[in-house]
Amino acid sequence: MNTIVITGVGVVSPLGIGIDVLWNNLLSSKTSLQHFNDLEAAGYRNTSACRVTDFEAQQITRGACMALEAAKQAIAQSNIQLPKNTGIFLGSTLGESMAYELAAEGEPIDPEAYNTFSIAKAIADTYQVIGPIQALSTACTAGNYAVGAAMAALQRGDIDVAIAGGAEPFSRIAMVGFTRSRAMAADGCKPFDANRTGMVLGEGAAIFIVERLDDAVKRGAMTLATVHALGLSCDAYHPTSPHPDGRGLTNAMNAAFKKSGINAGDIDWVNIHGSGTRVSDAAESIALKNIFRTNMPLLSGSKGAIGHALGAASALELAICVKGIATQTIPPTPGYAIQDADIALDCTTQPVHKKINWVINNASAFGGLNASLLLGSCMY
Repeated sequence: MNTIVITGVGVVSPLGIGIDVLWNNLLSSKTSLQHFNDLEAAGYRNTSACRVTDFEAQQITRGACMALEAAKQAIAQSNIQLPKNTGIFLGSTLGESMAYELAAEGEPIDPEAYNTFSIAKAIADTYQVIGPIQALSTACTAGNYAVGAAMAALQRGDIDVAIAGGAEPFSRIAMVGFTRSRAMAADGCKPFDANRTGMVLGEGAAIFIVERLDDAVKRGAMTLATVHALGLSCDAYHPTSPHPDGRGLTNAMNAAFKKSGINAGDIDWVNIHGSGTRVSDAAESIALKNIFRTNMPLLSGSKGAIGHALGAASALELAICVKGIATQTIPPTPGYAIQDADIALDCTTQPVHKKINWVINNASAFGGLNASLLLGSCMY
């Protein structure tokens, strides 16, 4: 079967524009969390978030603008001339949520014109490609889903190149929903930490150029990481909470291993979902113990620095995984300081430089969705 590789990465994140800026700030344990006066003025109970403050765009198409900026970066890094049959695979939870907010206020707006597909189509229209377009609204697993769908299309021979990833503008709808469900942390996201109190909302976009290894080599492209398998599951336990025994992510990781032929003992690093909520982190920790038992890989998570960007979350975290593979470095976990005795797992607190051959990027979402994407080094 054709080996699939990533040859370009583009990022718009609260911690910086471009993967190098994001990466350097993450290695320095910086966080983008800050208080926002507009949220306070609007009467929100939680007024802190991780928002992209150095990126200007029309609010109603902010998601598409972030995705287009990230796509431009990825194409430039890949140094690729896109073929006409390039496919677009884009994940998001709400699409352009501002359109829904304005429609609810009585503005004459058709929300269907601003859904997830509209962001994907904006990329296709900008680069005048006519390959398949897939919009994946699988909530917080959407970025992993998108790259996995791109991998499958390339392996089938449907397309020659894929532009894949996730985008999510800051959503006041989500802010209200998570606040009312008491899932929000007032003092920052602390993945796996004993003092974690919840999640923090973020935003952003991460886009990848994905292609077959033979094609990348033929045109002299630099390969950043290999994409091997997407493991999916649904625990069907609760609309918003994972099954407490961790079966969702356990099944997703096992599915990735089965598809790829890679063993759990080969994994060097797990990028945890690590939303910072009590139940989600606890369930994920059980899944990790189910899979790795006495041979636990290094664990890290980034939501303490960039927040939870919903449909863009696993894409932004995938960009961090790709950079980590390329630099053979595992970043620290902002917000993690004290081990939770019930979880009994540690996350990185400093950058770790080590040989990285295999990485799992975990993501979970409302509705019981779980997605584990397996990446490999091009040097293994």
